Amino acid sequence: MQRAGRAIERLIGADVHDGEWHLVLLFFANLFMLLAAYYILKIVREPLILLTGGAVSRSYARGVQAVLLVLLVPVYSVLANRFEPARLVTWIMGFFALCLLGFFALGEAGVSVGFAFFVWLGMFATLSIAQFWSLANDVMTKDEGKRLFPMVAAGGTIGGIAGAQVAARTIDGHPLHLMLLAALLLACCALLTHATHGVGSSHRARRPGEVAKERDVRGGFGLVMHDRYLLLIAASVLILNLINTTGDFMLAQFVNAKAHTLALGARRHFIGAFYGDLQTYVSVLAAAVQILVVSRVFKTVGVGGALLFMPALAVFGYGAAAFVPVLALVATVKVVENSTDYSLQNTVQQALFLPTSRDAKYKAKSAIDTVSVRLGDLASAGLVAVGAQLGFTLFGYAMANAVAGLLWLWVVVKLRRRQRDLFTMPLAGAATAARLPQRAEDLNAAIQRWSA
Repeated sequence: MQRAGRAIERLIGADVHDGEWHLVLLFFANLFMLLAAYYILKIVREPLILLTGGAVSRSYARGVQAVLLVLLVPVYSVLANRFEPARLVTWIMGFFALCLLGFFALGEAGVSVGFAFFVWLGMFATLSIAQFWSLANDVMTKDEGKRLFPMVAAGGTIGGIAGAQVAARTIDGHPLHLMLLAALLLACCALLTHATHGVGSSHRARRPGEVAKERDVRGGFGLVMHDRYLLLIAASVLILNLINTTGDFMLAQFVNAKAHTLALGARRHFIGAFYGDLQTYVSVLAAAVQILVVSRVFKTVGVGGALLFMPALAVFGYGAAAFVPVLALVATVKVVENSTDYSLQNTVQQALFLPTSRDAKYKAKSAIDTVSVRLGDLASAGLVAVGAQLGFTLFGYAMANAVAGLLWLWVVVKLRRRQRDLFTMPLAGAATAARLPQRAEDLNAAIQRWSA
């Protein structure tokens, strides 16, 4: 077992110290099952909503998600103030598993659950994944997170691929039955989260000089609005989703235009085959980057340096697409963008919370991972609406994304400075403390010389 672990460690480029394997394996397995369940449900939701409500109903469901998430963040903050946050994560996982059993029972009874399930799944995805990483940030120190997060995140990447493959091969049966499999996986996640909480408590207790800090009763929005570092993270997440969603729109426009040059029967085949191939390329490249690249990037340029990759890709990728507006180039940009987002950028965003307070790791992170994401989607919808009124061509949308990429670069440069200060602050403090006795001796000597 240890030999296999060391082989995985060398493959990913991680650095797992003695005594950390138990914790790493718990987090790895938990995220594997969580993302496997999500990708199974992600495929299940499409026939449920498209066959009952269509694409318009799908769009309305996304709007309802955004509204409900804004309302849920304050409720979660209240619960996090009253209960132990790490235990709250366990209860949330168990609650989501029970919800799936409810959807299965309603569906079997003939109730149309497509719209409600679509709304629920969007909320589940944002809240459950945010809570998983909140717990990881809470349990691990800054140094541990920097070394171990790439390996933990690889579990999610592999789990997502496994879940999608399972669903793709069994969806022709009864899609509701896949909910039971996902519910089982989430129940396992709840058990693993409970075990992780116990191991994490012991892990934290072994840290030298670890002292409990007074809890901050402010809600997630309050924490974000009064902390410049958290505000910069929120701005970065918002711009990321603005650019990504607008890029999805551009690609859809290209694909739709290409499809309309074909016969009606060939259109469906072309669109299905195109997006199937696209998702395959994204999944394979994301897995390769997560396993082979992310940990090595962290070691070479650090978390702060890794922040610059995605904004630079947005500027150069969409800048090139503006002047060479062809389907092949836009598709290539989206494959590289999505795979980097799912691997490197996702790991970076989780690591940014390592130096924050415990309340920020749970409450502020939940606010950012839910509301900032949806605000980015809404901003993209606004951009598309304005562009339609002004007669934007694909050149206009690509240039808008490139300009947004420049703004994103400015934000992450400021974020990188603050992140670097927060990561090195304890070291600087320790160095200063080590120099204090020598400074006191120098001062006493100077006083004695002056008195003489």
